[in-house]
Amino acid sequence: MKALSLWLTSLTLLAAPVAAQTPAQLHGHLANTGTEKLLLSWWSQPLATHEQQRAVHVEANGDFNLSLPVTQPTLAQLSYGDEEMTIFLEPGDALELRGDAADLVATSKFDARDAANRPAAAANNYLQELSQKFINNDDYQVLPENIKLGEKGFLDFLNYRRDREQQLLKQASRHGRFSPAFQAYAEADIAYTYAEDRLTYVDLREQTVAGQPRIEVAPDYYDFLKEPGLLPGNELAVPSQHYQDFLLDYVHYQARTTGHKATAPDYYPVCYELADRLLQAQARPVVLGRIVLETIRQGHIAHAQAMLTTYAATAHAPAGWVALLRSDLADNQSLSIGSVAPPVSLRTTDGQALTLADFKGKLVYLLFWDSRFPAGQRELPYVKELTTALAGQPIVVVMAALDEPPTAWHQKIAKARPPYTGVQAHVPANQVDALRQAYGIQRLPTAVVIAEDGTLLDLHPRLLSSRALQDDLKAAVGRAAAYRAVALNKL
Repeated sequence: MKALSLWLTSLTLLAAPVAAQTPAQLHGHLANTGTEKLLLSWWSQPLATHEQQRAVHVEANGDFNLSLPVTQPTLAQLSYGDEEMTIFLEPGDALELRGDAADLVATSKFDARDAANRPAAAANNYLQELSQKFINNDDYQVLPENIKLGEKGFLDFLNYRRDREQQLLKQASRHGRFSPAFQAYAEADIAYTYAEDRLTYVDLREQTVAGQPRIEVAPDYYDFLKEPGLLPGNELAVPSQHYQDFLLDYVHYQARTTGHKATAPDYYPVCYELADRLLQAQARPVVLGRIVLETIRQGHIAHAQAMLTTYAATAHAPAGWVALLRSDLADNQSLSIGSVAPPVSLRTTDGQALTLADFKGKLVYLLFWDSRFPAGQRELPYVKELTTALAGQPIVVVMAALDEPPTAWHQKIAKARPPYTGVQAHVPANQVDALRQAYGIQRLPTAVVIAEDGTLLDLHPRLLSSRALQDDLKAAVGRAAAYRAVALNKL
């Protein structure tokens, strides 16, 4: 079962003194339980990198008691084993929950312990119905199929989904009156889910629909950004991650439409300046902080240091948020743009040993993959197209297999007719773990771009199946010098 992405924001800290925590109580009974614990997860801060969790044992008879100290409306995730559900809690809520542990969303029913808690019960019953009908239904999700639609079909899909979601909310609010906080959240979440999916359609389609060029949309496609109340911000929508994601992607959209490419040395400082100018009130420090996080994760450590100094001085963010960013920056110092790429030892099918030094003087697109899994297999057919497009360029495509053992990889590559292009090699089994750690590899396939001088140039390039990768790599030739030339005092 898919989980809704959740986000707890503590933005009232910016505008008012810290309120006393008031527990929200959740009691109930689950049928068909086993040995797992009932787990409640939430984000304590918008820039936190890890969820906070609280776990309780379910009694042998299926009864349980949970409480969460909250100071404001909070989205959390309740899970038992592989089953997950979204809940909305406000200070002082007291709810009863009954359901089947093997199918939480489909069977859960919330009841109020008294009349004062009926709005909370109604809100959470609506969330479970929303999950059943839309969030956990692939027919209403952008991925994996609807992103393949052309512009008209995609807009028809978005409009239809939004209309159905609004209809469900209207019906649910008639059956049980919601609290003002939840009504505002639910309305805004529908609006910003639509806005986020529409804004990111072109980019996401290019990234996920393999082998197709970037789609061109009508000149008026982005006119929805002019709709009243959508921008520069809606403070009622702050608890919605879709709202925060939309604002962040809106900043990226503005950067690109003003001629700034994501591969440019000054791209993230430009995004920071745009967000600082375009956004207002409580959402501003959240989005500015997320841009600093992006800058760190993309490996632009020198830029991130300069931006974090500005953030700490001018963003009016809580000290805890600044501390989290400083900690994340420290954790990512070793893998950064401009630093020497960690060593990589490779073996070809005929046993030839290779290292990164063998490619010095050339731009290296280094793809880590595993030939046993579909995600890596999906990229293999695009090697020839890419290497053909790059013929005559000082660029080499290296595919480093992490198969353990490399038997399947060796058979697949060695027997291929015609032979696969690019440099096909595998990482010796005794070095795979160290290489995963050195490059921070969390999923496969994943790639990096290494400059002609052996320094890291791009930690998150496109995959082989993206046609835009060809232009990205051609533009990256010689770009390492441009990064070194950026003066930090001008960021």
